[in-house]
Amino acid sequence: MTKHVGPPDPAETTGAAVATIAVVGVLGVVIAVLAIFRPGGAPDPEPNRTAADVAIVTPSSPSEPAQSVRAGRRVTAAPTVEPQEVGTVGKELRKKTQKVVAQEPTTFRVATFNVLGASHTKPGGNKKGWAPAGTRMAWATSIVTSYDADVIGFQEFESSQVSTFLARTGGRWSVYPGNAGDPRNSIAWRTDTWELVQGATVPIPYFRGRTVDMPYVRLHNLASGQDVYFINVHNPASTGRWGDNERWRDAATAREIELINQLHAENFPVVLTGDFNERDEIFCKVTGSGAMVSASGGVASGGTCLPPPGMGVDWIFGSSVIRFSDYLSQRTGLVQRATDHPFVVSTATIPPLGAR
Repeated sequence: MTKHVGPPDPAETTGAAVATIAVVGVLGVVIAVLAIFRPGGAPDPEPNRTAADVAIVTPSSPSEPAQSVRAGRRVTAAPTVEPQEVGTVGKELRKKTQKVVAQEPTTFRVATFNVLGASHTKPGGNKKGWAPAGTRMAWATSIVTSYDADVIGFQEFESSQVSTFLARTGGRWSVYPGNAGDPRNSIAWRTDTWELVQGATVPIPYFRGRTVDMPYVRLHNLASGQDVYFINVHNPASTGRWGDNERWRDAATAREIELINQLHAENFPVVLTGDFNERDEIFCKVTGSGAMVSASGGVASGGTCLPPPGMGVDWIFGSSVIRFSDYLSQRTGLVQRATDHPFVVSTATIPPLGAR
Protein backbone atom coordinates (compact mmCIF):
# COMPACT_ATOMS: atom_id res chain seq x y z
CA MET A 1 0.00 0.00 0.00
CA THR A 2 1.41 3.25 -1.08
CA LYS A 3 1.98 5.81 1.67
CA HIS A 4 1.23 9.39 0.65
CA VAL A 5 3.04 12.28 2.31
CA GLY A 6 0.69 15.10 3.11
CA PRO A 7 1.40 18.81 2.63
CA PRO A 8 3.80 20.30 5.17
CA ASP A 9 2.41 21.85 8.25
CA PRO A 10 2.49 25.66 7.84
CA ALA A 11 3.46 26.07 11.46
CA GLU A 12 6.45 23.75 11.06
CA THR A 13 7.63 25.55 7.91
CA THR A 14 7.43 28.95 9.55
CA GLY A 15 9.33 27.69 12.58
CA ALA A 16 12.15 26.30 10.48
CA ALA A 17 12.49 29.52 8.53
CA VAL A 18 12.63 31.60 11.69
CA ALA A 19 15.30 29.27 13.13
CA THR A 20 17.38 29.54 9.93
CA ILE A 21 17.17 33.33 9.94
CA ALA A 22 18.16 33.40 13.58
CA VAL A 23 21.24 31.25 12.95
CA VAL A 24 22.32 33.39 9.99
CA GLY A 25 21.75 36.52 12.05
CA VAL A 26 23.91 35.21 14.89
CA LEU A 27 26.68 34.27 12.47
CA GLY A 28 26.52 37.77 10.96
CA VAL A 29 26.86 39.38 14.37
CA VAL A 30 29.80 37.14 15.27
CA ILE A 31 31.58 37.96 12.00
CA ALA A 32 30.97 41.67 12.46
CA VAL A 33 32.32 41.58 16.03
CA LEU A 34 35.40 39.65 14.94
CA ALA A 35 36.00 42.13 12.10
CA ILE A 36 35.84 45.09 14.47
CA PHE A 37 37.97 43.56 17.21
CA ARG A 38 40.41 41.54 15.12
CA PRO A 39 44.02 41.50 16.41
CA GLY A 40 46.03 44.64 15.73
CA GLY A 41 42.96 46.80 15.40
CA ALA A 42 43.60 47.30 11.69
CA PRO A 43 40.79 49.08 9.86
CA ASP A 44 38.58 47.22 7.42
CA PRO A 45 40.21 47.59 4.01
CA GLU A 46 36.70 47.88 2.48
CA PRO A 47 34.81 50.24 4.81
CA ASN A 48 32.01 50.96 2.34
CA ARG A 49 30.94 47.38 1.63
CA THR A 50 27.35 46.32 2.25
CA ALA A 51 25.94 43.32 4.05
CA ALA A 52 25.72 41.55 0.71
CA ASP A 53 29.49 41.84 0.40
CA VAL A 54 30.27 40.07 3.69
CA ALA A 55 32.28 36.95 2.87
CA ILE A 56 32.20 33.69 4.77
CA VAL A 57 35.59 32.12 4.10
CA THR A 58 35.99 28.36 4.10
CA PRO A 59 39.05 26.40 3.03
CA SER A 60 38.40 24.08 0.10
CA SER A 61 41.10 21.74 1.33
CA PRO A 62 44.22 22.00 3.54
CA SER A 63 46.39 22.58 0.46
CA GLU A 64 44.14 25.14 -1.26
CA PRO A 65 43.68 28.83 -0.45
CA ALA A 66 40.45 29.76 1.27
CA GLN A 67 37.59 30.90 -0.94
CA SER A 68 34.51 33.01 -0.39
CA VAL A 69 31.38 34.14 -2.14
CA ARG A 70 31.09 37.95 -2.26
CA ALA A 71 28.13 39.61 -3.97
CA GLY A 72 27.61 36.58 -6.16
CA ARG A 73 31.30 36.23 -7.07
CA ARG A 74 33.71 33.58 -5.87
CA VAL A 75 36.86 35.24 -4.56
CA THR A 76 40.14 33.57 -3.66
CA ALA A 77 41.60 34.95 -0.45
CA ALA A 78 45.33 35.72 -0.40
CA PRO A 79 47.37 33.04 1.36
CA THR A 80 49.27 34.01 4.50
CA VAL A 81 52.93 34.86 3.75
CA GLU A 82 55.53 34.87 6.48
CA PRO A 83 57.85 37.94 6.50
CA GLN A 84 61.33 37.26 5.15
CA GLU A 85 64.65 38.51 6.43
CA VAL A 86 66.15 41.25 4.21
CA GLY A 87 69.57 40.09 3.05
CA THR A 88 72.73 42.14 2.67
CA VAL A 89 71.97 43.07 -0.94
CA GLY A 90 68.51 44.25 0.01
CA LYS A 91 69.86 46.36 2.86
CA GLU A 92 72.43 48.00 0.59
CA LEU A 93 69.72 48.72 -2.00
CA ARG A 94 67.57 50.30 0.69
CA LYS A 95 70.49 52.51 1.79
CA LYS A 96 71.08 53.62 -1.81
CA THR A 97 67.38 54.35 -2.27
CA GLN A 98 67.28 56.41 0.92
CA LYS A 99 70.37 58.30 -0.24
CA VAL A 100 68.75 59.12 -3.60
CA VAL A 101 65.56 60.31 -1.90
CA ALA A 102 67.61 62.53 0.41
CA GLN A 103 69.59 64.10 -2.46
CA GLU A 104 69.28 67.79 -3.19
CA PRO A 105 69.24 69.27 -6.69
CA THR A 106 72.60 70.40 -8.07
CA THR A 107 72.48 74.14 -8.76
CA PHE A 108 75.34 76.18 -10.15
CA ARG A 109 76.15 79.26 -12.22
CA VAL A 110 77.88 78.53 -15.50
CA ALA A 111 79.38 81.09 -17.86
CA THR A 112 81.16 81.38 -21.18
CA PHE A 113 83.63 84.23 -21.66
CA ASN A 114 85.86 85.13 -24.59
CA VAL A 115 88.31 87.47 -22.85
CA LEU A 116 90.10 88.74 -26.01
CA GLY A 117 93.56 87.21 -26.09
CA ALA A 118 96.56 89.19 -24.89
CA SER A 119 98.18 88.95 -28.32
CA HIS A 120 95.39 91.07 -29.82
CA THR A 121 96.10 94.10 -27.60
CA LYS A 122 99.88 93.93 -27.27
CA PRO A 123 102.02 96.35 -29.34
CA GLY A 124 101.56 95.36 -32.97
CA GLY A 125 98.29 93.52 -32.25
CA ASN A 126 95.09 94.04 -34.24
CA LYS A 127 93.15 95.73 -31.40
CA LYS A 128 94.72 99.15 -31.07
CA GLY A 129 93.55 101.45 -28.32
CA TRP A 130 92.54 98.69 -25.92
CA ALA A 131 93.91 98.43 -22.37
CA PRO A 132 96.72 95.90 -21.91
CA ALA A 133 95.85 92.29 -21.16
CA GLY A 134 96.73 92.46 -17.45
CA THR A 135 94.34 95.35 -16.87
CA ARG A 136 91.59 93.79 -18.95
CA MET A 137 91.92 90.46 -17.17
CA ALA A 138 91.63 92.19 -13.81
CA TRP A 139 88.35 93.68 -15.03
CA ALA A 140 87.25 90.30 -16.36
CA THR A 141 87.95 88.69 -12.97
CA SER A 142 85.80 91.34 -11.27
CA ILE A 143 82.99 90.56 -13.71
CA VAL A 144 83.19 86.84 -12.95
CA THR A 145 83.03 87.53 -9.22
CA SER A 146 80.14 90.00 -9.44
CA TYR A 147 77.93 87.53 -11.31
CA ASP A 148 78.61 84.62 -8.91
CA ALA A 149 79.73 82.23 -11.64
CA ASP A 150 81.32 79.03 -10.35
CA VAL A 151 82.19 77.28 -13.65
CA ILE A 152 83.48 79.19 -16.69
CA GLY A 153 84.52 78.26 -20.20
CA PHE A 154 87.22 80.75 -21.22
CA GLN A 155 88.22 81.39 -24.84
CA GLU A 156 91.30 83.38 -25.98
CA PHE A 157 92.62 82.87 -22.46
CA GLU A 158 96.33 83.33 -23.09
CA SER A 159 99.12 82.50 -20.65
CA SER A 160 99.51 85.93 -19.01
CA GLN A 161 95.74 86.16 -18.56
CA VAL A 162 95.64 82.76 -16.84
CA SER A 163 98.34 83.94 -14.43
CA THR A 164 96.46 87.18 -13.69
CA PHE A 165 93.20 85.35 -13.07
CA LEU A 166 94.76 82.79 -10.69
CA ALA A 167 96.71 85.48 -8.82
CA ARG A 168 93.65 87.66 -8.31
CA THR A 169 91.43 84.77 -7.18
CA GLY A 170 93.97 83.58 -4.59
CA GLY A 171 93.51 79.82 -4.86
CA ARG A 172 89.72 80.00 -4.91
CA TRP A 173 89.68 78.79 -8.53
CA SER A 174 91.36 76.03 -10.51
CA VAL A 175 91.87 75.95 -14.29
CA TYR A 176 92.22 73.13 -16.81
CA PRO A 177 94.46 72.89 -18.72
CA GLY A 178 95.58 76.46 -18.03
CA ASN A 179 99.31 76.98 -18.35
CA ALA A 180 99.91 73.24 -18.01
CA GLY A 181 98.83 72.93 -21.66
CA ASP A 182 97.42 75.15 -24.38
CA PRO A 183 95.57 77.68 -22.19
CA ARG A 184 93.60 79.48 -24.89
CA ASN A 185 90.54 77.36 -24.30
CA SER A 186 90.31 76.47 -20.62
CA ILE A 187 87.70 75.58 -18.05
CA ALA A 188 87.80 77.22 -14.60
CA TRP A 189 85.84 76.28 -11.47
CA ARG A 190 85.53 77.34 -7.84
CA THR A 191 87.43 74.97 -5.59
CA ASP A 192 84.92 75.35 -2.74
CA THR A 193 82.15 74.06 -5.00
CA TRP A 194 83.74 71.59 -7.42
CA GLU A 195 86.46 68.96 -7.41
CA LEU A 196 88.25 67.74 -10.54
CA VAL A 197 87.65 64.05 -11.25
CA GLN A 198 89.37 63.96 -14.63
CA GLY A 199 90.42 66.25 -17.45
CA ALA A 200 91.20 65.63 -21.10
CA THR A 201 91.35 67.38 -24.46
CA VAL A 202 89.88 66.64 -27.87
CA PRO A 203 91.38 67.84 -31.19
CA ILE A 204 88.95 70.28 -32.85
CA PRO A 205 89.45 71.75 -36.36
CA TYR A 206 90.29 75.45 -36.16
CA PHE A 207 91.45 77.97 -38.78
CA ARG A 208 92.14 76.28 -42.13
CA GLY A 209 91.55 72.90 -40.54
CA ARG A 210 94.51 73.02 -38.19
CA THR A 211 93.45 71.12 -35.06
CA VAL A 212 93.62 72.65 -31.60
CA ASP A 213 93.26 70.64 -28.40
CA MET A 214 90.17 71.82 -26.54
CA PRO A 215 89.29 70.75 -23.01
CA TYR A 216 86.60 68.79 -21.28
CA VAL A 217 86.51 67.96 -17.59
CA ARG A 218 84.44 65.87 -15.26
CA LEU A 219 83.75 67.83 -12.08
CA HIS A 220 82.27 66.52 -8.82
CA ASN A 221 79.88 68.85 -7.00
CA LEU A 222 80.88 68.88 -3.33
CA ALA A 223 77.41 69.77 -2.03
CA SER A 224 75.24 67.30 -3.97
CA GLY A 225 77.69 64.61 -5.06
CA GLN A 226 76.64 65.04 -8.70
CA ASP A 227 79.29 64.64 -11.42
CA VAL A 228 78.97 66.83 -14.52
CA TYR A 229 81.00 66.98 -17.74
CA PHE A 230 81.96 70.42 -19.05
CA ILE A 231 83.26 70.99 -22.58
CA ASN A 232 84.67 74.32 -23.79
CA VAL A 233 85.43 75.12 -27.44
CA HIS A 234 86.23 77.90 -29.89
CA ASN A 235 85.20 77.27 -33.51
CA PRO A 236 86.88 79.21 -36.35
CA ALA A 237 85.41 82.40 -37.75
CA SER A 238 85.28 83.33 -41.41
CA THR A 239 87.43 86.44 -41.70
CA GLY A 240 89.32 88.32 -44.35
CA ARG A 241 92.62 87.18 -42.92
CA TRP A 242 91.70 83.53 -42.52
CA GLY A 243 89.19 83.13 -45.33
CA ASP A 244 85.95 81.15 -45.28
CA ASN A 245 86.06 78.53 -42.52
CA GLU A 246 82.50 77.26 -42.82
CA ARG A 247 83.81 73.82 -43.79
CA TRP A 248 85.95 73.64 -40.67
CA ARG A 249 83.21 74.94 -38.40
CA ASP A 250 80.97 72.14 -39.66
CA ALA A 251 83.72 69.58 -38.99
CA ALA A 252 84.30 71.07 -35.53
CA THR A 253 80.59 70.94 -34.67
CA ALA A 254 80.35 67.30 -35.79
CA ARG A 255 83.26 66.37 -33.53
CA GLU A 256 81.77 68.27 -30.60
CA ILE A 257 78.43 66.49 -30.98
CA GLU A 258 80.26 63.17 -31.18
CA LEU A 259 81.99 63.98 -27.88
CA ILE A 260 78.67 64.94 -26.26
CA ASN A 261 77.19 61.57 -27.28
CA GLN A 262 80.24 59.76 -25.96
CA LEU A 263 79.97 61.47 -22.57
CA HIS A 264 76.20 60.96 -22.37
CA ALA A 265 76.87 57.23 -22.71
CA GLU A 266 78.56 57.46 -19.30
CA ASN A 267 75.23 58.67 -17.84
CA PHE A 268 76.47 62.07 -16.69
CA PRO A 269 74.96 65.45 -17.62
CA VAL A 270 77.00 67.52 -20.09
CA VAL A 271 77.45 71.30 -20.38
CA LEU A 272 78.95 72.76 -23.56
CA THR A 273 80.25 76.34 -23.59
CA GLY A 274 82.08 78.28 -26.24
CA ASP A 275 82.48 80.85 -28.96
CA PHE A 276 81.01 78.98 -31.93
CA ASN A 277 81.13 81.82 -34.46
CA GLU A 278 77.64 80.73 -35.57
CA ARG A 279 74.11 81.56 -34.57
CA ASP A 280 71.05 79.62 -35.80
CA GLU A 281 73.09 76.89 -37.46
CA ILE A 282 74.95 75.85 -34.31
CA PHE A 283 71.74 76.02 -32.27
CA CYS A 284 69.85 73.73 -34.62
CA LYS A 285 72.68 71.21 -34.89
CA VAL A 286 73.42 70.91 -31.17
CA THR A 287 69.81 70.83 -29.94
CA GLY A 288 68.16 69.14 -32.93
CA SER A 289 68.30 65.61 -31.52
CA GLY A 290 66.57 66.65 -28.29
CA ALA A 291 69.51 65.53 -26.15
CA MET A 292 70.71 69.11 -25.54
CA VAL A 293 69.03 72.45 -24.85
CA SER A 294 70.22 76.05 -24.95
CA ALA A 295 70.39 78.16 -21.79
CA SER A 296 68.96 81.04 -23.83
CA GLY A 297 65.84 79.14 -24.91
CA GLY A 298 64.64 78.25 -28.38
CA VAL A 299 62.95 75.08 -29.63
CA ALA A 300 64.27 72.33 -31.87
CA SER A 301 62.20 69.16 -32.25
CA GLY A 302 60.50 67.08 -34.91
CA GLY A 303 62.46 68.69 -37.70
CA THR A 304 61.48 72.20 -36.60
CA CYS A 305 64.15 74.62 -35.39
CA LEU A 306 63.19 77.92 -33.75
CA PRO A 307 66.33 79.58 -32.34
CA PRO A 308 66.03 82.07 -29.47
CA PRO A 309 65.82 85.79 -30.29
CA GLY A 310 68.87 88.04 -30.01
CA MET A 311 71.37 85.28 -30.72
CA GLY A 312 75.09 85.86 -30.53
CA VAL A 313 77.96 83.51 -31.28
CA ASP A 314 78.66 82.73 -27.60
CA TRP A 315 76.54 79.85 -26.30
CA ILE A 316 75.81 77.71 -23.26
CA PHE A 317 74.22 74.33 -24.00
CA GLY A 318 73.35 71.53 -21.60
CA SER A 319 71.82 68.06 -21.43
CA SER A 320 68.03 68.12 -21.61
CA VAL A 321 67.83 67.04 -17.96
CA ILE A 322 69.29 70.43 -16.97
CA ARG A 323 66.93 73.31 -16.27
CA PHE A 324 68.39 76.74 -17.09
CA SER A 325 67.20 80.04 -15.63
CA ASP A 326 68.38 83.64 -15.12
CA TYR A 327 70.10 83.71 -18.50
CA LEU A 328 72.09 86.88 -19.15
CA SER A 329 74.26 88.09 -22.02
CA GLN A 330 76.00 91.24 -20.75
CA ARG A 331 77.85 93.54 -23.12
CA THR A 332 77.81 96.90 -21.37
CA GLY A 333 79.76 98.47 -18.52
CA LEU A 334 83.07 96.90 -17.59
CA VAL A 335 82.48 94.02 -20.03
CA GLN A 336 82.87 96.23 -23.11
CA ARG A 337 86.17 97.58 -21.74
CA ALA A 338 87.56 94.12 -20.98
CA THR A 339 86.72 92.31 -24.23
CA ASP A 340 84.93 92.46 -27.56
CA HIS A 341 82.52 89.65 -26.54
CA PRO A 342 79.65 89.52 -24.04
CA PHE A 343 79.84 87.81 -20.68
CA VAL A 344 77.20 85.05 -20.89
CA VAL A 345 75.97 83.38 -17.70
CA SER A 346 73.04 81.25 -16.56
CA THR A 347 71.87 79.26 -13.53
CA ALA A 348 71.73 75.51 -14.14
CA THR A 349 69.75 73.06 -12.01
CA ILE A 350 70.08 69.29 -12.24
CA PRO A 351 67.36 67.34 -10.39
CA PRO A 352 68.44 64.49 -8.11
CA LEU A 353 68.64 61.08 -9.78
CA GLY A 354 65.41 59.81 -8.21
CA ALA A 355 63.43 62.80 -9.54
CA ARG A 356 64.39 62.41 -13.24
